[in-house]
Amino acid sequence: MGIGYAAIAMKAGFTPLQTISMSFLVYAGAGQIIAASMALSGATAIAIILTNFVVNLRYFVMSTCVLNQVEESNFGLNVLAAHVTVDESFAMFSLSKDSSIWIYLGIAITAWLSWCLGAGIGVVLLDILPVIVTNSFNISLYALFVAILVPAVKDSKQIAALVLVTAVLNIILSQFLGNWALIVSTLIGAGIGMYIVDDEYFLSGDA
Repeated sequence: MGIGYAAIAMKAGFTPLQTISMSFLVYAGAGQIIAASMALSGATAIAIILTNFVVNLRYFVMSTCVLNQVEESNFGLNVLAAHVTVDESFAMFSLSKDSSIWIYLGIAITAWLSWCLGAGIGVVLLDILPVIVTNSFNISLYALFVAILVPAVKDSKQIAALVLVTAVLNIILSQFLGNWALIVSTLIGAGIGMYIVDDEYFLSGDA
């Protein structure tokens, strides 16, 4: 995924330094791919920032859950832990019985550096691989979301319906709102989800 992000970012006009620096300084996985894809399509900076703000709001919740699980920490470690929190490191730590901030940082920083390494490899590979191969990385965003959504869709018809409604909304609104359609459809989808998705699904731990 880091290589795929780099391919999209470079195609959008990012320099190698900007591409790799974004992974170190922003580190948002899907958010980075969305930002690069929106830049490629000519979106404004404010649209990119607001879209990422909405998409990445979940990290506030994840960071809070992680810090509630650890026993001993301090402000500096908390800030570092929040910066390197992503879905994968959060899931691994949440499913474990560990309560050490150092265990979490070990998991999260390994994932962070792996992503940054992937971005670095992507920057180098773009000058080596055939164009047809590098262009194929454009589907990495869709592959990522499919991988995230399929388990939830299989477990819940409500989630499946919500995904379908949000996707249709995005397609329709994109005809009128352009790059702002993703923000609006995400917010509307989240609002609908509050009413149609059973809270028991999330409380059961399957989500």
